[in-house]
Formats: sequence, structure tokens, C-alpha cells
Amino acid sequence: MGLSDRFKETEKKKTTKKVEKKSAYPSHVQADLDMLEDIECMVLNKIAYTPVWFEFTVDEQKKLIKKYLNARLELPENAKLVLTEDEKDAFVTKILTSV
Repeated sequence: MGLSDRFKETEKKKTTKKVEKKSAYPSHVQADLDMLEDIECMVLNKIAYTPVWFEFTVDEQKKLIKKYLNARLELPENAKLVLTEDEKDAFVTKILTSV
């Protein structure tokens, strides 16, 4: 076995590893994860373009995010995405930690 053969084997070992993306969302939401991530981006963009966002209290921010989320979930294109109240609260918390 030559030196070049040894390097070929290590390259094969490196390419066989797969990295799975873990999601913070529950398993029943995984099928509609793209929709939820789109809503998340919309919320973050809305916050970014609201100049008075940081003048609101944390409770007011939570209410606004949850209201926006509920409005988005009521749209026909998001009808398949169903979240419990706890999941909505987790979504709001995730958004607030991202800001």
C-alpha cells in the first residue's frame, strides 16, 4: 500500500458522514417546516422595519408577534399548519431571542 492509497481511504471515510439538521419544532410540524420558517422570516422582517419596536414592552412585543402569527395561520395557504398554544409561545420566544 503506497502513500497515495492511504490518502484515498481517508477521503472515502470523510465523505460518508452525514450531518442531519435538527429542528426546534416538534415532529408533527416537520412536514410544514418550510411554511413555519417563511412565517418566521416575515415576522423578523416586520420587526426590522418597525422603527418603534424597542419602545414596546416585552409583553406588548409578545402580543404583537402572536397576533401576527395567528393571522398568518388563518390564511388558506397555511391551513395545514396547526400549532398548539405552547408551540405558539415557543415560536414567540424564539423570535424574541433572535431580535
